Amino acid sequence: MITHVVLFKLLPGISSESRTALEFHAAMLDLPRQIPLIRAWRCGFNTMADAQAADYVLVAEFADQDDLFAYFEHPAHLAVLAQLEGLAELLFGDISV
Repeated sequence: MITHVVLFKLLPGISSESRTALEFHAAMLDLPRQIPLIRAWRCGFNTMADAQAADYVLVAEFADQDDLFAYFEHPAHLAVLAQLEGLAELLFGDISV
């Protein structure tokens, strides 16, 4: 099992209540329906208001690294990534559990 963790930091001037942020969140919530390789999916805006904290968090699980790499290249995932331009920066990490 591979756990994929992504931390998003909204760009200056963008709030979690903005239309673009909410559209991004809606698209994120829809990815498991579009990508059957996803085993588990939890995402949302951070509940802690702190300048050092990420603004949005994703924790996803995949059966193995092949499924994770297939997810990276899936058209639905690439479309959501395109929404990040001008919205947020991200960091990610993957662990085998």
